[in-house]
Amino acid sequence: MNAVYHMGKNCLMVFFLMTVISLKAVSSTKSDINYGNNDPSEQSLITFAKKLLGVKYKYGAASPTQGFDCSGFVHYVFKQFDITLPRSSSAIGQAGQNISLADAKAGDIILFTGTNPAKRIIGHVGIVLSNNNGKELRFIHASSGKAYAVTETMLEGSYKKRFMKVIRVI
Repeated sequence: MNAVYHMGKNCLMVFFLMTVISLKAVSSTKSDINYGNNDPSEQSLITFAKKLLGVKYKYGAASPTQGFDCSGFVHYVFKQFDITLPRSSSAIGQAGQNISLADAKAGDIILFTGTNPAKRIIGHVGIVLSNNNGKELRFIHASSGKAYAVTETMLEGSYKKRFMKVIRVI
C-alpha cells in the first residue's frame, strides 16, 4: 500500500510538472495575439466594473459596502488590477495618456466638467465600456444624478456638453 501511495504521489508530481512546462512552451506574449479592440485585461476590468452596477452613490466613498463617488469608483476598479490612480477626478485627469474621443476604447477613462458645463474644470469621471468612433460611446460611472448609483450611460445630452477628455492608463 505504501509503495502504491508513493507511486501515485510521484505520478501526480510528474503530471503537474509536465503541465507547467507545456503551458510555458505554448504561452504567447500580448503582442502575439490580436484581441480586437479589447485585450483580456481591459475586458476583465470592464467585467469587474459591471459587477458594481447599482452600488449606491455616496460622496467621498470608495468601497462597494459604503458606496462610491465618481473618482472613488474609478480608483477602486483600477486598484483591483494593480493600477493605482489618484483619488480625485481632477488628479485622475493628469494621469495617463490623452486619447481622442474617436480612439477611446473599453477600459479608458472619460472625464467631464462638474455639473456646470460652463466651468471647464474636471469634476466627474467614468470608465469607457464601448465606443463606435465617438458616435455611440457608453461609460460606467458613479452618478449623483437620477440613478444615484453606479450606472451605465451613453455619451449624449448633458454628458456630451460636459465632456473634457479621455485618458488611457492600461
